[in-house]
Amino acid sequence: MSLLAIATILLSILVPSFSQHEAECGKRPFSARVVNGENAEPHSWPWQFSLRVNGHHICGGSLIKPNWIVTAAHCVRNFPYPQGYTVVVGAHRRKGTTSVQEEFEVQTLYKHDGFTMNNLKHDIAVLELKGSVKISDKVSPVCLPTEEPAPGTECYISGWGRLRGGGSAPDILQQAMIPIVSHEECKKKYDRYDRKAHLCAGQGHASGSGGCQGDSGGPLVCEKDGTWYLHGAVSFGKRGCPTKYNTVFARITTYLPWIMDKLVNRPPAPTLPPKTPPPGCKDKREDCASNKMWCRFMPDIKRNCPFTCDNC
Repeated sequence: MSLLAIATILLSILVPSFSQHEAECGKRPFSARVVNGENAEPHSWPWQFSLRVNGHHICGGSLIKPNWIVTAAHCVRNFPYPQGYTVVVGAHRRKGTTSVQEEFEVQTLYKHDGFTMNNLKHDIAVLELKGSVKISDKVSPVCLPTEEPAPGTECYISGWGRLRGGGSAPDILQQAMIPIVSHEECKKKYDRYDRKAHLCAGQGHASGSGGCQGDSGGPLVCEKDGTWYLHGAVSFGKRGCPTKYNTVFARITTYLPWIMDKLVNRPPAPTLPPKTPPPGCKDKREDCASNKMWCRFMPDIKRNCPFTCDNC
C-alpha cells in the first residue's frame, strides 16, 4: 500500500475532524476568475494566512484545521521554535485589518528534519496555534488532497509576495492561475527538482504568473467538483522571479503521512534549549526571546539582549 493511500485512510478514519464532524473544508465564497497576478477579492481564499515576525509578513501558508497550519520549512529554518512567530488569518491587506481578522501565537512548530537549503527537499512545516480560528465563510480550512493533479490542471496561487523580483510587496492579497507542469518539463529548468518532493506549476513564459519573495509557504490549490484541495506550498523559483521559469512547490501528497503524524500522534517538538548565563549577563529588554531571530541583523537587539543573542 502506498504512503498516499495510507494517508488517505488516516484522513477519513483516524482524524474525523477533517471530515463532516468539523467545518467543511475547501469551500470559498467567490469564484476565481504573485508575479503578474491580480488583486484577490477580500476573503476569496479563506485558508490563506500571513506568518509574521514582529508584525512583519515573512511567509504565507494554509489553514488545514481550526488550529493547524501548513507552510514551508525554509520560512522557519533560522529559528525552528514557536516563540516569536504570529499567524494572522482573515487578512486581506498586509497593513490593514478586517472584521474577521485574528492573530495567534504559535503553540507547537514542526519543521521537517530532512530539509536543507542545499537541495530544498522536504520543504514543509506545520504549526499548531494557541487557540482555534473562528470558522466562517470568510475564514475556513482548505482540504488535503487524496490524489495528484494532472499536468495542465489549472490551479491557483495566492500571497503577498513581491510583484516582481526586487520590487515592492503588495498591500492587497494577490492571486494568479498557474497550470500544473509535467515532471519532465520542470526538470529541464531546475536541476534540484525532485519528482517525489516537488510539484511544478506555471505558464513558463515572460507574461505568465508565478511566486516571488513573500509568497513562500503559500498555497497552490486546485478545484475538483466544487471543492478546493491544497496540492503545494511555495518552495522556490529562479532568482529575480522570472515567470519564464516555473514555480516549484513542496508536494503535499508526498508529505501527507508526515503531516498526519504530527496532527495525530503529536510527537515531541523542538524547544528552546535552557541556558545558564555567565555572571552579569542579563537581557535589558523583556521581549528578547521573541526577537532572537533578529540578533544577527539588528544591532539594537544584539546590544540590549546580550544573553539571548550570545553577546556576553
